[in-house]
Amino acid sequence: MKKKILYLFSDTGGGHRSAATALIKAVEELKRSDPPIQEMVDVFAECSGFLNIFAKLYAPVIKYSPKMWGMLYYWFNDMKKMQQMEKMARPFLEKELSKLIVRRKPDLIVSVHPLLNHITISAMEMAGHVVPLITVITDPVSLHRTWVCPDSDLLIVATEEAKNTCVRYGADPKKTKVMGLPIDPKFTRASRNKKALRKDMGLKENVFTVLMMGGGEGGGNMYKIVNQLSKDDLNIQLVVIAGRNEKLKKDLEKIKEKVSFPMKVFGFTNEVPDIMSASDLVITKAGPGSIAESLAKELPVIITSWLPGQEEGNVKYVVDSGVGIVCKDYRQIGKAVRQFQDPARYKQIKKNINKTNNPKAVYNIAKKIIEKI
Repeated sequence: MKKKILYLFSDTGGGHRSAATALIKAVEELKRSDPPIQEMVDVFAECSGFLNIFAKLYAPVIKYSPKMWGMLYYWFNDMKKMQQMEKMARPFLEKELSKLIVRRKPDLIVSVHPLLNHITISAMEMAGHVVPLITVITDPVSLHRTWVCPDSDLLIVATEEAKNTCVRYGADPKKTKVMGLPIDPKFTRASRNKKALRKDMGLKENVFTVLMMGGGEGGGNMYKIVNQLSKDDLNIQLVVIAGRNEKLKKDLEKIKEKVSFPMKVFGFTNEVPDIMSASDLVITKAGPGSIAESLAKELPVIITSWLPGQEEGNVKYVVDSGVGIVCKDYRQIGKAVRQFQDPARYKQIKKNINKTNNPKAVYNIAKKIIEKI
């Protein structure tokens, strides 16, 4: 009988779903001859309509009131408050999650969300179906206490700093492994020649190429940044991925012929690995996935914004590792881009990236998952 792996996530931000999807792809590649059955479950959506209402508030809160999110993040990063929160949430989730476990009968559960670890242990016990639980922490540096459930069989983290935080929060150091951040395997593969990719995209083959991204929703001051870069007399060409932000895409298309450099605008696209391979530099928010994908493609980054709390450590990591710089003032981004156009500095940053980069992390984590089934 085929083994079954159940991945638990919630669509509070795109990173959790992306991590689970990346791991599923990597496991499938490693187990081509006898692949396990792998299923993903959005736990709040499937097991608790009430809690799913709050889960859906995540996106608008971080968009319109990131400071409030930061306050909540730090306020709940306390053992007593966390226990109270779990106690309140348990009646709305535990019973239905236990029923789901009984129906799916997994041989292994992988959690990629901070609010699902403690409750999964108790739900398995309620279901009478206790199997190994692996927690894959998708915040690479700064992580919330809710991630750490000492009863997890394995905690996988991206950095030594994250491991130290886990241990401080009560994790067993022997069960906490530093393995990197799981990203889609397609970012780990070699792409075609940079010049050929640019030619196919309708770009000039020998011009410094800057990629700007704002996550799946096209967030950040991307329109303002484009206009400012156009004023800065830069010898570049720009590729912008607007994601699902249709208004941003339309607005950028309107000014495409007016800006001072060639510009290509994409909406939501699955061609990000090739677009990155055609680029020399990424301007992005401090989302862990965007940073990890950029580094996997050996691209320096300019960080323009970040969420208080969970993404602050990502910013520090980029700066301390020497793989990019921070520029929160969009009016200064042109100056930042010029720094990367200096060949000597660019070469040093590429060396720094190669020292810290861990693009094969998704396969190493997948191997650990396979070992547990």
